[in-house]
Amino acid sequence: MMDKSFEKSIIEYGAATLAGIKTASLFNFRFASEASCRHNLSEAGRVLNEKGVYLKLLAQKATFYLILIYRRNMVDQLQEDPAVSGFLAEYGYPAKAGTEEILSHLGIRFRQTDRFPHEIGVFLGYPVEDIRGFIDNHGKNCLICGLWKVYSDPHRAAAYFEKIDHCNTVYREVYRKGRSLADMTVAA
Repeated sequence: MMDKSFEKSIIEYGAATLAGIKTASLFNFRFASEASCRHNLSEAGRVLNEKGVYLKLLAQKATFYLILIYRRNMVDQLQEDPAVSGFLAEYGYPAKAGTEEILSHLGIRFRQTDRFPHEIGVFLGYPVEDIRGFIDNHGKNCLICGLWKVYSDPHRAAAYFEKIDHCNTVYREVYRKGRSLADMTVAA
């Protein structure tokens, strides 16, 4: 059985991914042990995988586990965008690789640094031009700030931020009223 607080975190931090709006979402969760983490990932997988949503442990620091919730079909589509695949290649990602290989490389990148690797933004749905803007500007001089720092199209980003906020609000409320994780996950 899945830990209820873990399930609640999946809803709270992954609503837009569960709804099919966002490629992936990321959150930290504190487990008592690695065995507890693996058990809960497996239990969540039983519910989510049949709908095309997966969880991956990216990194661990003490009892905190960094979890990626993602839609495999949407990660696969990332490679079809030349701007995205070119950007990822700059960070050593293999060309034309499958989702598991790409996400394994992402996990390696997390373990190689104390900071979040910049390319995580690609998986979280940030436009490449905004990720490059963040890198070039050292995180300063953004046009607006929301889920990420925006450097290219503030109107498009603001509309997207509103959409995500609305989704998060709806999902939290529906979950609070008793809907199940399975019911709240849109099939791919």
